[in-house]
Amino acid sequence: MTSRKLHKISGLTAGIVIVILSISGLFLNHDNWKFLHNITFETVPSHLYKLNNKTFNSYWINPNNEKHIITGGMRGVFESTNKGVLFHKSLDEIVYRITDDTKSIYVATANGIYKKEFATVNWEKYALDNKIITSLNIYKNRLIAVEDKKNIIVIDLDTNKQLAIHHSNIPSDLLTQNITLSRFVRDLHYGRGLFDGDFSLLINDYASVVLILLVLTGFILWYLIKNIKNNDSAKKAIKYFVKIHANIFSLLAIIPILILLLTGILLDHAKDLNKFMKGVKIQNDYLPPVYRSLQSDIWGADFDGENFYIGNRYGVFQTKDFDNYKFVSKGFAYKMIRKEDILYISGMGSSNRILQNDKWTVLVGAPHMFKDIISKNREIEYFSSHSSDIQIPTFNSISLYSLLYSLHDGSFFASWWIWINDIASVLLLLLIITGSIRWYLRSGLRKRIN
Repeated sequence: MTSRKLHKISGLTAGIVIVILSISGLFLNHDNWKFLHNITFETVPSHLYKLNNKTFNSYWINPNNEKHIITGGMRGVFESTNKGVLFHKSLDEIVYRITDDTKSIYVATANGIYKKEFATVNWEKYALDNKIITSLNIYKNRLIAVEDKKNIIVIDLDTNKQLAIHHSNIPSDLLTQNITLSRFVRDLHYGRGLFDGDFSLLINDYASVVLILLVLTGFILWYLIKNIKNNDSAKKAIKYFVKIHANIFSLLAIIPILILLLTGILLDHAKDLNKFMKGVKIQNDYLPPVYRSLQSDIWGADFDGENFYIGNRYGVFQTKDFDNYKFVSKGFAYKMIRKEDILYISGMGSSNRILQNDKWTVLVGAPHMFKDIISKNREIEYFSSHSSDIQIPTFNSISLYSLLYSLHDGSFFASWWIWINDIASVLLLLLIITGSIRWYLRSGLRKRIN
């Protein structure tokens, strides 16, 4: 079979699945785009409604009135005054964190921080308008916010004035940990595994856009060639779409496409390969540049009156002045949540733990990657996507984001759909190989080499 025929068969077989994966992946890269959560669908397979549980990020119960509950997530802030029997939306913003001091409630959103008094109804913009606030903690009269995982902002709650903006300048000699293959695969696939800032994410976006164009132009070329009958206008159209389909931009996307392809296959079977991928350690010397910087990897920040704590994918770092740092706790700090004098760390692929009285202790019994700590009847409960006994709003629809998520991982269709994704990935690999061969045979490069 010629490379031309193999290329055509692979494209026609896997094209639709590749487009679905590319479009959904492109949008999933940007979960802070509000329209992804405001557009909803009601007519979907019934098993997808459970995805709504994953959209909630924080939970708060009024210490003075336990009938008053506030929960928030990607679809907004929802409140109940009857212990969660009924909820109503009180703020239409993407929410990452809800916390309070002795008299007010603060909400960290993709559009700054909102605030309201315990007994009032309406939310008011408090600070950092138009900023994506991904973490929020309060210690006494200090509010510690993280802007888009890049900046740590300190606000005085007594004066409501911003005191400082700090950056994570952890020296590279403290960023020398090895990581598991499991962590590396996820970082690469989610657009945070190569370079600092948003550059890794933009590379993934670029690969997704090129893939979409390649498939669409490939289908158009197949249709035109199949139906051409000495038509000059059709011939011109073919030449035009060939230039779009095969060019230097497509070649530059090969490596990031291969990364997405291979990491996607591994993530499809993460449960079965979990032991293997966690057992393989990648030496720090061989890791991409981002692992020796992590300046845009602040997943949480806290202050205890004396020290600041910064959580990233390696663990927790302590500093007093943002010049001198100390590595104090190992393991991905997914969430950092302060409750009075205790700092709770929710681990991602690592242990949950607490910091109390300058001592770190593994937190036994807490769910993996819990999203919040709830003070209820003077007891601590953990809020997570799998919480079954905590009242949250129920929806008769799912968001566009959840729909795209289900299409991307195949759960929209069936549990076995991951194998269809795998087949499409293998065929995409064939498309890359045969496409590169055809480009080489048709290009001037071959003539210059020969």
